[in-house]
Amino acid sequence: MREKLPKITRATALPNMCVAVCFEDGWSVDVDLAPFVSDFKSLKPLKEATLFSRVAIEEFGSGLTWDDEGPLSIAATTVYRLAAEQSGDAARSFDAWMMQNGFSASRAADALGMSRRNIINYRTATRPIPKVVRLACKAVDLGYHG
Repeated sequence: MREKLPKITRATALPNMCVAVCFEDGWSVDVDLAPFVSDFKSLKPLKEATLFSRVAIEEFGSGLTWDDEGPLSIAATTVYRLAAEQSGDAARSFDAWMMQNGFSASRAADALGMSRRNIINYRTATRPIPKVVRLACKAVDLGYHG
C-alpha cells in the first residue's frame, strides 16, 4: 500500500463546482467536482452554489466536507484521484491508480507483469509511462487477469 494517504491542507470553493485544493505534499490544483457530484444522488445538494461555497476540510485533512463530515463529504483519496486525472499528470494519475487499487509497488508490478523498479519509476515520474502500461492499468480496473 501507499506509504502515506493524501491529506488536504487547504480548500477554497471556486465557481462551477470547482475547488482549489492544496495537498500536504505541496501540490496545489483546481478540481472540478461537478461530474463526480452528478454521479452520486447523496451529493446532489452540493449543486446549490451557496452550500457548495461552504467547503471545509475534514479532521486530519482526510477529505472535504460540507456538513461536518456527514454524507456531504468526499474523501481526500477521491479528491486526489480526480485532481490527478484532470491535471493530466501521468505520474500522479499512476499513483492515484495504485492507491485506488490498494497496490504497493510490488503488488502493482505483479498485476502489470513488470518489475517493481519500473513501477517506482512511473510513480515518481523518473520515466514516462508507456501507452501499453496505461492500457494494462485499465485492464486491471476492468478485472482482466490475463
